[in-house]
Amino acid sequence: MVCNNVKFILNGYPEDFDEPSLTIQSLLEMNQEDDPAVIVELNGKFVHRKYFSICSVEEGDRVEFIHPSFGG
Repeated sequence: MVCNNVKFILNGYPEDFDEPSLTIQSLLEMNQEDDPAVIVELNGKFVHRKYFSICSVEEGDRVEFIHPSFGG
């Protein structure tokens, strides 16, 4: 099986993954992101949680994991 290297920006840093299919969900799991309140942006656009498992990360994409702060 030949895997394609996917190069993209994650939280401002260049990343290079050798995965045949990279989704937001798999990226969250690989980075051990378990915050239930995490907000994900893909190329500057909000990604709803229900799309994490089907939203693919492509070459050159920009992904941001945002952790909101609650309180006063």
